[in-house]
This record gives sequence, C-alpha cells and structure tokens, in this order.
Amino acid sequence: MGRIYTFVFVMLMVICFLVPPVAAYRITFVGEVNDNNQIVADNEIYKVDNNAVGDDLVLNYITQKVKVVGTLKYTRKFKIITVESFEVVEK
Repeated sequence: MGRIYTFVFVMLMVICFLVPPVAAYRITFVGEVNDNNQIVADNEIYKVDNNAVGDDLVLNYITQKVKVVGTLKYTRKFKIITVESFEVVEK
C-alpha cells in the first residue's frame, strides 16, 4: 500500500512541474496607440509584444483608437499584450 501512495505522490509532483502556471489572460479592450509601442486604455499602459499583428498595429496606427483582442501577460514592471487581432474604432 505504501508503494501506491509513493507512486501517486511522485506522479503528482511530475505533473506539477510539467504544467506551466497560467500567467496569461485573453482580454479585449479599447485604447489609443502611442509612439512607444504601447496602448493606453483607461489610464493603463500596455506594452505591445513583438509579433506580426502587434508590429502592424504600433507602426501603422499611431494616435488612433483601436479595439484590441490579445493575450495579457504580467511582469513586474509591465503589462504585455500579445495582439491577436485589432480594429480601428471611430472616435
């Protein structure tokens, strides 16, 4: 019986180390793109992560209001958004 408990305990430990913690959240928000590769929405600053969609957003839509869908990751200093899609919102 002791071997079964040991086996179960070891398996649970392995699973805990292999499964990464959930640190990213999918969100949608409306904000304005600035010239520092950031989006400002409701007095919150989101740094845009490097990917094709995010690069298109920060290079071609500066000072425009956009609706952004993406994955949010938190670091100690920044909120980083990996942009999945966006659309320009009329002011």
